Amino acid sequence: MLWTEAFRVKTLLVPYHHAEPLPTLGQAYPADDAVVVSRGPAGAMVTRLYQLVADRVAASDEPLAVVSGDCTTSLATVAGLQRRGLTPGVIWLDAHADFHTPRTTRSGYLGGMALAMLVGRAGAALTGAIGLRAIAENVCVLAGARDVEPGEREALEASAVRRLGVEGLATAELPPTPWYVHLDVDVVDPSDLPGLRFPAPDGPGLATVGDALRALAARGAIAALGVACTLTPAALADPAILAPIRRLVAESIAERSR
Repeated sequence: MLWTEAFRVKTLLVPYHHAEPLPTLGQAYPADDAVVVSRGPAGAMVTRLYQLVADRVAASDEPLAVVSGDCTTSLATVAGLQRRGLTPGVIWLDAHADFHTPRTTRSGYLGGMALAMLVGRAGAALTGAIGLRAIAENVCVLAGARDVEPGEREALEASAVRRLGVEGLATAELPPTPWYVHLDVDVVDPSDLPGLRFPAPDGPGLATVGDALRALAARGAIAALGVACTLTPAALADPAILAPIRRLVAESIAERSR
């Protein structure tokens, strides 16, 4: 079953920013189910967490919204969709390119490599452990990225990943469905969404992002929506900050009934 085939969409909560627990995320974003793991070394925690997320996604016959505190949870979501027998195209809404590799990154930040890992350019140990097969670059669209570092820019220009503005998602040619749609909330301009971990100015407003999600829901089948709530722990403690994001997701789901 895909996003366009049923009104009810289950929400799966992954209350972590990589191996950092985010207990307040569950209060700010209520869900139907949650995945938690015991504490341990960061690498082992992330691997185990993503194995469990992939298991849950694979076992579901419903469309899912997977809500977490980072972008790399997308790896587990897509791995789970692949286990269902799906080969999803990827539509990635983010202020950042997330296209670093260990060779180009200065910080080593895992989230900055998420899209690169999804297409097989990095993270082979992690993706192999969760059974993720690399997504072809020519079925990936990166929308809204404006904070792109030189190494990422060079890699993107040499890749088959297409770049669009968020507004373009309503009319541009898109990959074949079904889609995995990834929403990093920092694609929204920080003037419209306070408390972002990595704010990037000059982005679209909440209304524009909402229009894009509704357009996607109307245009094609969405197998899963990943929502990366990349907010500071202090911001996550305030449910009102994520309320507009919850509304955007709910409205995009409701678009299917029109």
